[in-house]
Amino acid sequence: FLEKQLTASNCLGILAMAEAMQCTELYNMAKAYALQIFPEVANQEEILNISKDDFISYMSNDSLNTKAEELVYETVIKWIKKDAAIRAQYAAELLAVVRLPFIHPSYLLNVVDNEELIKSSEACRDLVNEAKRYHMLPHARQEMQTPRTRPRLSAGVAEVIVLVGGRQMIGMNQRALTAVTCLNPQNNKWYPLASLPFYDREFFSVVSAGDNIYLSGGMEAGVTLADVWCYMSLLDNWNLVSRMTVPRCRHNSLVYDGKIYTIGGVGVAGNVDHVERYDTITNQWETIAPLPKAVHSAAATVCGGKIYVFGGVNEAGRAAGVLQSYIPQTNSWSFIESPMIDNKYAPAVTLNGFIFILGGAYARATTIYDPEKGNIKAGPNMNHSRQFCSAVVLDGKIYATGGIVSSEGPALGNMEAYDPKTNTWTLLPNMPCPVFRHGCVAIKKYIQSG
Repeated sequence: FLEKQLTASNCLGILAMAEAMQCTELYNMAKAYALQIFPEVANQEEILNISKDDFISYMSNDSLNTKAEELVYETVIKWIKKDAAIRAQYAAELLAVVRLPFIHPSYLLNVVDNEELIKSSEACRDLVNEAKRYHMLPHARQEMQTPRTRPRLSAGVAEVIVLVGGRQMIGMNQRALTAVTCLNPQNNKWYPLASLPFYDREFFSVVSAGDNIYLSGGMEAGVTLADVWCYMSLLDNWNLVSRMTVPRCRHNSLVYDGKIYTIGGVGVAGNVDHVERYDTITNQWETIAPLPKAVHSAAATVCGGKIYVFGGVNEAGRAAGVLQSYIPQTNSWSFIESPMIDNKYAPAVTLNGFIFILGGAYARATTIYDPEKGNIKAGPNMNHSRQFCSAVVLDGKIYATGGIVSSEGPALGNMEAYDPKTNTWTLLPNMPCPVFRHGCVAIKKYIQSG
């Protein structure tokens, strides 16, 4: 009978009663109901009258359904102020149920910082400072994991494909895009993310690390750049975090053992053989052994504990025809020259222990390299010729995005997926716009439902 009587104004009372009477079924139903309709429950008088332990149990639950952690904070403050003389002593214990790192920085500074309850408690100020550090020091986030840095389930965590910048059309008077968009493959919906914070930059390289995106180098107004920008998934913003020791564009970047490697490319005076790696936690760069052959616009990936750099363009402006591999443990490169490696302006990805090089030279071809056997073979053709496309692996499939069909264009507005189970490519619905020379990565992103 009581199950049918649940409302926002009584569900917490029924929950407490069910627990006291050990009615497991009613308890589970009331709990699920109260968690699901938290925004309505937060507006009721009842929540302000429940016990401290019941309040903490409810508000700290991962399944508390809230689109904004600010509402959790406001509810905690209201609960304390309902009987401040007694409850203020528990302020820090109560504030700890709020996932402060998920509160917008401006709200932290303008609202939370100015709350008298918090100003008068050192332990509360410590919690707020922890959230500020989390916002300000993305490099150190791996060391800051607490129950407060875990997103609630209602935050809508999805692994998404992110497209970064690029060009929409061929032509000297065409500007590079600043748009950053992501696809949630679970519902095939596209979402806009924070735009690039600069104007008309291209030939950069992007890579994902720890669910953030790092964009390095590139060219803007004829100047080759060393900047490294980080897109912080949690905050949906871009920040300048570092600079490479060598400016470069048309280079490769990848992640191995938590560090970001930037490899080759074009510097201020032609091809560079310089390779460096970046520690996102210490914010330090380290120069490592150079490429045996200086190349730009190569295909690079990590497989089986080695870094592989395929092809690219050599100093003479021709296809390099070389496979270069690096062993991080010994800081050493080796290379083999092969006429079968003629790729340029094509991406490489690793799937199931094989390396796939996609498109390039206005081709539909897929080239598959087996590092164990050291052999190269042709894979199934894509549906479109793609040069200057980008690719990423997600959930056991390869996604190839955009690119151009020929030197005259046009840019492609579609993507396709390779499924190793069927060994086939399948065309997917269109992207928000045609694009080539863009970045493409996969990250976990908190996408609000609705």
